Amino acid sequence: MALTNNMTRLVNKIDRRLGCYELNLPKYLQKDEWAKVIIEDSLTTFSRYFPMKIRYTVDVKKDRRGDYCLIDEDKIPGNIEILGLRDIAWEEFTENAMAVNAQPFGSFDFFNVGFDMGDLAMVQMQANHVSLFNYGIYPEWEPPNKIRLKGATNIEYLTCLPNFKIDLLIKHADNLNTIPPTKMEIFEQLAICDVAIFLYNHLKYFDGMESAFGNIDIKLGDLEKYVDKREDVVADLKDASVSAANDAQPLMYTV
Repeated sequence: MALTNNMTRLVNKIDRRLGCYELNLPKYLQKDEWAKVIIEDSLTTFSRYFPMKIRYTVDVKKDRRGDYCLIDEDKIPGNIEILGLRDIAWEEFTENAMAVNAQPFGSFDFFNVGFDMGDLAMVQMQANHVSLFNYGIYPEWEPPNKIRLKGATNIEYLTCLPNFKIDLLIKHADNLNTIPPTKMEIFEQLAICDVAIFLYNHLKYFDGMESAFGNIDIKLGDLEKYVDKREDVVADLKDASVSAANDAQPLMYTV
């Protein structure tokens, strides 16, 4: 199956949008150099707002350094760049629950068991009792690759957990294949703006110069439109990053 995203197709699309096909650009400004701009500028900015999320297992015994655990980048395939931490992988945390909190939890079948007011009062009393000992676990991230677990009463959880899983946030792959196709439209807009800035900052020194064939007119106004548009694209990314569209952003919905 063919991959959805492709750097070559993106560069060709930018060429069509900017209308650079007819320009006899010097080698350092030609299309072969645009991929570097997209990777270093566009991909970095996009990943800061919509990073890629991966699951990582922290081996406390091997990775612990005092109060912190180190993220071993050698255990992650590929040349990755860690941007931060999303949260603990709570859906896979149950296997360590008894090591952290030994409070009893029960389940109640409302369809097969009859409840009276006394039963409901007992349930509330048990919930109040359990809440006294539910300290909560909060991950703290210290750049570039250190993590610690803290509770409301400064309990050292690393002493009672053999391992735990977290969701790391990393920069998207240089080949663009990790960017969801549904988000490629706004990424393409950002890439067009960054390439336009790259070309504009070099070509502006040649515009209006005299030559043997007359004054050089490169029509930089068209490129300048995309230069000015970048701030708007980044603002759209920032606004959309804190929403359900961003699975790397922890959210809580209330109805």
